[in-house]
Amino acid sequence: DYRGRTVYFPDKAAFVHSDQLKVEYHRNWKRVTFTPSVDTREVLRLILVQCGTPPPKLGPRDTLVEVPVRDFATANVSLLGAAHLLGVDERLKGVPTRNVSIPRIAGRIERGETIPIYAAQHGNGEQAAALGADLFFTFYSAYPDANIHPLLKRLGVVSAPQSDHTEPTPLGRAEWIKYLALFFNHEERANRLFADRAARYEALRALAAHVEARPLVQLGYPESRDEWSQAGGSNQLYRLIEDAGGRHAWHDNAIAGSLTYAPMEKLFDRAATADVWLGNFMPGAADMATLRRDHPRLAWLRAVRNGRVYWFDAGKVGPFANSWSDQGMTEPQDALAELIAILHPELLQPSARSRFIRKIPGGSA
Repeated sequence: DYRGRTVYFPDKAAFVHSDQLKVEYHRNWKRVTFTPSVDTREVLRLILVQCGTPPPKLGPRDTLVEVPVRDFATANVSLLGAAHLLGVDERLKGVPTRNVSIPRIAGRIERGETIPIYAAQHGNGEQAAALGADLFFTFYSAYPDANIHPLLKRLGVVSAPQSDHTEPTPLGRAEWIKYLALFFNHEERANRLFADRAARYEALRALAAHVEARPLVQLGYPESRDEWSQAGGSNQLYRLIEDAGGRHAWHDNAIAGSLTYAPMEKLFDRAATADVWLGNFMPGAADMATLRRDHPRLAWLRAVRNGRVYWFDAGKVGPFANSWSDQGMTEPQDALAELIAILHPELLQPSARSRFIRKIPGGSA
């Protein structure tokens, strides 16, 4: 019963903070343009067409998706919090892990309603095809050879890239809840959820904006005996540090990616005197004694000597699985509040129970 003059999307979203996303609305279809922050020399376009209505003429780089999608799978756990908030987690057919911190989704996995596809972050083409979901959200990598969306296209799997991790700001990352909403026509709900969180984030940022002393923060973790891994200096994690009233040791690094590598010598050159070490991605040590035992050279860092080591692994439910991994994208205001309490307890007292950031116990401070 297609009606040519009907506006099928009365509720609309717009991307204000994201550096990677743009959406344009037409009567019965939407065009989503994804331009990666990382330099892969690729621009992807998704044409979202209301189910049962005629699609526009497609270009060679366009991907057609009928909306609202009936079911979906994801190769990136960061979408799970957004799916839960939007109320579409009952349509979730596949996730990349069995370990999830969101009880409702964890229950679906236990009951066999959502299938763990065990493909780490980048996804598995064969399993994605076998699931038969309407849509598969792929993890978009800074390394083109690691991206599987070209393979999925050859297999006939409709896929959409997901790259919240390379946004330069926490609010840009949080706007990816609107991206997910586009595929379910849930723009109104996503706009409301985002606006609530953005208002809280901006209030907290204003609280720490004029601090006189800004502690030096080192981000990352030891990848090996010889290499240090961390987010690029233009990644949203560093903006989070700055918004919390800190300064980071890699301010001149222009990389937006979530993982870069540096020799240990450079770590000591840049961050031996950092006041705080904020670990991410890899699970942190159980306590300071274990940290010093496993990485004795890191005991030279001021943050280790003073017992000011923290990790984004509170609420751990399994290897690489915690509340930050599957809820951090949509709750930047909570992460900012916790970090302000760490860097400036005179502004904000620490919560009795942290949602995202855990202090490594056993230090002297």
